[in-house]
Amino acid sequence: MSAHPRIRPGALAAAVCTALLGTVLASPAAHAAGPSPHRHTLSGSRPGYATAGADAGAVPADQRLTARLYLGSRDPGGLAAFLRQVTDPHSPHYRHFLTPAAYQRRFALGPAERRAVADWLTRAGLTVTRDTAHYVDVSGPERAVRQALGSPIHHYRTARGTVSAPSGDLSVPSSLGTEVVAVSGLSAPAAAHPQSHRTTTPLHPPHPRPSGTTVADAGAVCSPSFGGTSATGLPTAYGATPAYAPCPYVPAQLRHAYGAGGAHATGKGTTIAIVDAYGSPTMPADADRYARATGDRPFRPGQYRQRVTPKDWNVGSACAPPASWAGEEALDVDMAHGLAPDAHVLYMGANSCLDADLMDAEATVIDHRLADSISNSWAEIIHSDPGHLTPDLVNAWNLLFEQAAAEGIGVYFAAGDCGDSSPGAAETGVNCDPKTTAAQADFPSGSPWVTSVGGTTLALDRHGNYAWETSMGDELSVLTDSTSAARPSASRASGRAWGPLPGVFAFGGGGGPSDFPQPWYQRGRTPARSHGTPARRTTPDVAMEGDGALPVLVGLTDGGAFQLVGFGGTSAATPAFAALQADAQQETGRPLGFANPLLYALGGSPVFRDVTDHPAAAGTGPLTVVRDYGPSPTAQDPSDDQQRYVLYALGRDYGLHAVPGYDDATGLGSPSPAYLRWMRRTGGIPR
Repeated sequence: MSAHPRIRPGALAAAVCTALLGTVLASPAAHAAGPSPHRHTLSGSRPGYATAGADAGAVPADQRLTARLYLGSRDPGGLAAFLRQVTDPHSPHYRHFLTPAAYQRRFALGPAERRAVADWLTRAGLTVTRDTAHYVDVSGPERAVRQALGSPIHHYRTARGTVSAPSGDLSVPSSLGTEVVAVSGLSAPAAAHPQSHRTTTPLHPPHPRPSGTTVADAGAVCSPSFGGTSATGLPTAYGATPAYAPCPYVPAQLRHAYGAGGAHATGKGTTIAIVDAYGSPTMPADADRYARATGDRPFRPGQYRQRVTPKDWNVGSACAPPASWAGEEALDVDMAHGLAPDAHVLYMGANSCLDADLMDAEATVIDHRLADSISNSWAEIIHSDPGHLTPDLVNAWNLLFEQAAAEGIGVYFAAGDCGDSSPGAAETGVNCDPKTTAAQADFPSGSPWVTSVGGTTLALDRHGNYAWETSMGDELSVLTDSTSAARPSASRASGRAWGPLPGVFAFGGGGGPSDFPQPWYQRGRTPARSHGTPARRTTPDVAMEGDGALPVLVGLTDGGAFQLVGFGGTSAATPAFAALQADAQQETGRPLGFANPLLYALGGSPVFRDVTDHPAAAGTGPLTVVRDYGPSPTAQDPSDDQQRYVLYALGRDYGLHAVPGYDDATGLGSPSPAYLRWMRRTGGIPR
């Protein structure tokens, strides 16, 4: 990864993610039966790295282990039928949601089923240490784990060191086949990383300039509109003089572009939950200071709440340090409040970026219906080496999202910042997981029960009005001194050029086919087949501004000082769309719940702007901007601007393309102002 820039804290956490190895994920009820008629196999519970060639020996029989067993539904078929009725906008039962208590009575395991699970584990010699509606935690010697779950635990050599894992797929008694859907804790944990990038450091390899500067650096130039300030004195690019990139966007500009913020579109009466890892000690003071600095109202007393438990934080090598997540939290809170200024915001800080802790945070919101929507700006990948996110754990995640849909909670996930997340994209992409082994949609964004939010590049005209959008995809070039033996007479001024041209991929919205079958709401709207395989769930569903080359402005305290900083990524788009949904709920007067069936029912209508790689309104020729990062405070030669100016070619996502209609770069497109007007006029129900 020497070609990658050194990224500021908060920009990229090392992710410990997963390999599915070609398996198509199924619902818990669809698991294949195990080899024994008396056992039910948890298909895919053995991680991909647990191979015979990597086996480093058995875990001692008396070594104490801990595990978490995720619980299923008492009526998987009934839950599937109910969800179709309650989320289909053409159903007479549309939006007839359940309360959390009603969901528990109807679909969750009852006391008798949970007691049967606990009794089985106890008889095997394990100790139940925690029992919740979602899982049972146990501990005990390896021999008891082996007896209960049907597989010995071995050590395995991986690129990240020696870790343990089951030597075969785990299994449970056939009588508990629907009660237990997944087991975690016996192998290396899966972890998520934030889908944002702090743009105060140029994104070019291999010579990053020192970090620590802000968008307000003295001497930095930005344009009040797209193309409004020509970058005179800098080399031409693609046959033309480029313009400086627009100044980072503030919420008022985004509200105007997407039609939010009117008298009836402020999110009043709604609550947006934000789930990230850890928590910043300076929130919400930073958010209030940011709002004042950008001309908006700070939070009212009680409008912002947070749940963080620093004493319980799980800080380790799998996750970036807590301080590294502060920028992600600030971005999410600022965008949610900025586009829905009257909505309540609840920040749920998970105790780490590990799946178990993130699921706990998510479940807390869902079990008590603490919010109408949940914004999640983090992601994992399924196909990786080594891989940790097993199909059974994915099933446990999906059951949680199904519960949210049953209760009328919309769940929104960032689609990712690495294009198609392929190894090719990861070679130079700044927010990519280098362990990826295939092009893939990120998870949980690829779940059929969440709304996947992709990224666009938004251009405003000189009046501040919407001009056009293109797909979020940046190729990067830097200033070079082309003086050489071949051109001995070239001066420093005349010898400068942009190199390389075309640039290298740096940043792009995520998307593409997932590992799930095509859901009913995408039929006829997305490709029937993908790469010769059966139709898959494809992401993203919608998209909004999030480009790192044209970032949004965020306020946070870093190093003891409050800063206004540029951030880009689908992390910006996701809380913005969740906030727009809060505005839409206010317009309709009722919770919207799981949004996808309604969004696809509206596909192709004026409520969405069809985003393409080459918007007609942008004219012909390549779309380029120069981002001026200001003079480096450590540069020995003030005239050395090699790392001050960065040229971005826009609309060049890696492996994904925005075309007319639905596409795997921007989904259905971006919401137009007609979206909220339609919600107000119809109550959110198609005629």
